[in-house]
Amino acid sequence: MNSPVARYTSIEVRYVPNSSSLILSPISEQYVDHHVTVKWLYALILFSLVYSVLYNLYLSPIAKVPGPFLAKISPVSHFMNSSSNLRRGFFLITKQLWLMSAVYRRRLNHDIKALHEKYGPVVRLSPTELSFATIAAQNAIHRPGGSAKEHAFFTKEGTLEAMMGDIIWPATNLLTVTDPQEHQRLKKALQPAFTSSALRSQESIQKAHAYVMISNIKKSAAKRSCIDLTPLMSQAIWDIISDLSFGEPLLKDQLGKAIHSLFPEIITPTNGNKVKFETLKTTFCAVSPLLEALQVLLAVPGAQTFAKACVSLVPLLFWLPTRVLPSAQLRKRLDRQDQNEDFLTAIMRCRELGISMTDKELQSNASLLVMVGYDTTATSLSATLNLLLRNPHYLEALKKELQSHFNSFDDMTAASLSQLPLLNGCIQEGLRLFPPANGKGTNRTSPGAFIDGTYVPKGVNVSADMYTIQRSPHYWSRPDSFCPERWFDNGPGTEFANDIRSSHCPFLLGPRMCIGRAVALQSMRFIIAGMVCDLELEAVGQYDWDNDVSNSYLWTDYRCFAEVR
Repeated sequence: MNSPVARYTSIEVRYVPNSSSLILSPISEQYVDHHVTVKWLYALILFSLVYSVLYNLYLSPIAKVPGPFLAKISPVSHFMNSSSNLRRGFFLITKQLWLMSAVYRRRLNHDIKALHEKYGPVVRLSPTELSFATIAAQNAIHRPGGSAKEHAFFTKEGTLEAMMGDIIWPATNLLTVTDPQEHQRLKKALQPAFTSSALRSQESIQKAHAYVMISNIKKSAAKRSCIDLTPLMSQAIWDIISDLSFGEPLLKDQLGKAIHSLFPEIITPTNGNKVKFETLKTTFCAVSPLLEALQVLLAVPGAQTFAKACVSLVPLLFWLPTRVLPSAQLRKRLDRQDQNEDFLTAIMRCRELGISMTDKELQSNASLLVMVGYDTTATSLSATLNLLLRNPHYLEALKKELQSHFNSFDDMTAASLSQLPLLNGCIQEGLRLFPPANGKGTNRTSPGAFIDGTYVPKGVNVSADMYTIQRSPHYWSRPDSFCPERWFDNGPGTEFANDIRSSHCPFLLGPRMCIGRAVALQSMRFIIAGMVCDLELEAVGQYDWDNDVSNSYLWTDYRCFAEVR
């Protein structure tokens, strides 16, 4: 019996200079033995893998950048489409093994910092991604401008954040937009909610929710002296941000109900009011290694469109932004003419300036303000209070500072709190040691430019790692220590005179600096000042943020245990 045969088109394999791609071209059709075909296919796959490893190690334009061996040799498949533009025509599908491993361990900040300590100011995280740890790099990536040699715009296009944003959000928002002009339009529309006058009008809302939180802590302390302050502080931040965003207390339950409707076995609302946002965030971080792999698939032309169509049929991802502020409720809120000084009221004034926003854009951006504003502020608040509890001499000094200026919490104002050196030093130091987001979450795509003397080819992802920079001995004295006095006792001859405070950028810098930073700082001042002034707090146990808190793209599983009297 004749051996089975298969119709086979033989190929010509050609190497493309300055590329790791192989072009496969048809030559002629012929009949070949099936088993021979399979062997040749295996050989071709093996050759491609070996070639990819060798290319990444020795031939890649960033081959000389140091980094862990696993990050350099991650298997890569390459594709060429000569009829497409650069973004859709030539791209890399990369199994980013080192990054996936670091995210899986939930020690991403510490792992990247360790790489920089070992390899230097620029480190290769994957075959197509670099991390920098210098002020010059931070400015080059996030501030358009500089010298002619380094003048370039680093876009969000092609980053995981932008790819996921296109799929998840109902419309472009300030976080996910890639076009600079569109970003400027959205920022101009949202800016009225964050002016000095708007901030003053928001003071009563922030103070009222801080007061409720303090009362709830006292009630909990009456039942048991040792409590976890994190849920109570997080609830206060959620209340503040949601009230400032929408001015409708009912919407504070919206996210909890939405999550419960999709994950009833995982998330259970408490009396319909407690928002289980932290559980969802933990779930997100648990699957975050898969997001690195997902970035691989989304690089394929048409993959994002296909993914968005699939998600719309099974709306597991779309639900979040739309249910925080449902379309019907948004229309009702827009029709209601009141004088509530919330974000929506201020944003709607953009129409008076001739700036148009669609309802979906308004929905997307308003939901963004709640989710991002809540998580980053709650994280920073918990980190700062933990540091104070672990350094009781600073906690006592802060209590004395507050009591010397105010008789009670009722006497405190936003303006007066902003002038207290130790209070603000504690908050800034908390943000320095534990920035709410890491550099990996703010990466950009290089246009082909120099970054602090290193040429980065077009299409390579780059980031400036805030956690590493803000703990670098090159910029800070006692970089890993909690020293609030470095922010006010730093004149000539002092221990902190040589600190480079321009490296402190927890809210990012440049045109994409966090628009709500003043709101976050003001909320933290009221909550910390109120707690320290009205409560007797003492640390319990050996809980330590550096060693006990998980981090991937976000900080998770954090606690703040205290004995309250």
